[in-house]
Amino acid sequence: MLRKGPHLYLFLLINLFGLNALHGEKNTGLHKKSKVAILFAKTGTDSVEKELLKGARVFLHNHPTSADFLKLEFFDSQGTVNGTLSALKTIKDKEYPFVVGLRTSDEALIASQTAEESEFLFITPTANLSKVAQGKKNTFQIAANEVLVGGGLARFVTNNLQRKRILILINTRSVYSQSVAEAFMKGLQRVENIQVDKFVFNGEKHDLQELKILFKKNSPDLVFVSDSFLKSAVLVKYIHKTDPYLPFLCGDPIGSERTIKALMSEEPKIRLYFASFWSERKKTIHNEEFKTGYKALFPKSKPSEEAALTYDALLVLSKAIVQAQPEPTVDRVRYFIEHQKFDSTQGVIDFNTGPTHSPIRDIHIKVTNSTQSKRVKTLRVKWKLEP
Repeated sequence: MLRKGPHLYLFLLINLFGLNALHGEKNTGLHKKSKVAILFAKTGTDSVEKELLKGARVFLHNHPTSADFLKLEFFDSQGTVNGTLSALKTIKDKEYPFVVGLRTSDEALIASQTAEESEFLFITPTANLSKVAQGKKNTFQIAANEVLVGGGLARFVTNNLQRKRILILINTRSVYSQSVAEAFMKGLQRVENIQVDKFVFNGEKHDLQELKILFKKNSPDLVFVSDSFLKSAVLVKYIHKTDPYLPFLCGDPIGSERTIKALMSEEPKIRLYFASFWSERKKTIHNEEFKTGYKALFPKSKPSEEAALTYDALLVLSKAIVQAQPEPTVDRVRYFIEHQKFDSTQGVIDFNTGPTHSPIRDIHIKVTNSTQSKRVKTLRVKWKLEP
């Protein structure tokens, strides 16, 4: 506790002006600027990656005075493991204490390990594999992890869809696919009279004959795609042609709405349910500000989940940096992230309610076809499964 005196009044003055700065009021120059690296795939074929950049640009547009205490620089991960390693080396050489970005868990795992070794703080907006942040003091996730996703989707299948014969597609080359499938199956264990079958494949290698035999034998009424929907496209197309009315549930929430367009343009009658961590309909001040800012900067694009979660990541980091003034070190900023609640586009989140540095947050279930998606259900998620 600070005693009364000049130190207390200086502390209060700094925090007062810091919080005002985030709302567009003039900064008095008391802040020490913090360098923040924004890491995303500037090059490469994944257009969804560029939504992370858009989220950062919307944040700067909506909070221009954040430039008084934040210095953002953009780094190219190339959307690959090697590109991420190269970018992280540059970030370390330039001594950036804070890093925000990376869409997929494969790259985020590398960054989280590097953050432990090099003592910088890493926030990933969208990578939600629990191993990214579990046991890592310097890594935080904005999206709920796959343990919550898998358990939530299992609840949706049994309570809402009421399906009884489920086929799960599992990619053995994907840690995320195996982990979300495990959480999904664990959630189904509590339900009676559920038949669960697994079809395991190795990346691009598929045994369609084995799938045909399994499909004919058990006649599933739902297919759970635990991997990226596009990586499972060959299997999904085959199953859809076998049974055009069979619905799919996707366990990979990030990028689903955009990446499935290519597949669904070929098979427009596929009925797909998938999870999302962002709802455009959510009525919060930050959500309205985000959508307005996004449309002002990118009038030809639709606000995306990836951009919104990046926006949230910078809201969290900027508030913690302001509160850590006058010396926003990694240790001090980490302390404030771990012990504060934060306003986001989807409401209040915090990072001290679960066994990892990922928030307990609602999961929005959406159903989509080739032209549009709509919200079906919002799951109020509570932590029940250990990762």
